[in-house]
Amino acid sequence: MSVKDKIELYRTAWRDAAAEVSFAGMTLSQFEVAMSQPTDLRDEIAALELELKRKKAERADADLAALELLKLVVNSVRGTAGFGDNSPLYANLGYVRMQDRKSGKTNKSPKPAAPATAA
Repeated sequence: MSVKDKIELYRTAWRDAAAEVSFAGMTLSQFEVAMSQPTDLRDEIAALELELKRKKAERADADLAALELLKLVVNSVRGTAGFGDNSPLYANLGYVRMQDRKSGKTNKSPKPAAPATAA
């Protein structure tokens, strides 16, 4: 049982069974005041966790917008005379320049099949 659940259990039991009696040198009202700090902190933490979720969602939206802008920039570099996809700037943006790309074609001769040995 969590601390929060225990506080609520004690508060409810005390209120229902002996609201006018003092325990541990305090009345029910004093107990509720003493227990307000942990419950208030839990409420504050819950609010902060919601704020964190909102901020993470805002960051994700901002990241998407930034990625779109980055695409625009690199496409503009590719389409600007004097730069293009062979420019050092294009390479500095993390792309492989056209002149540095390999064709992918290989002229390797096929290996002959290994002869099967009789067992």
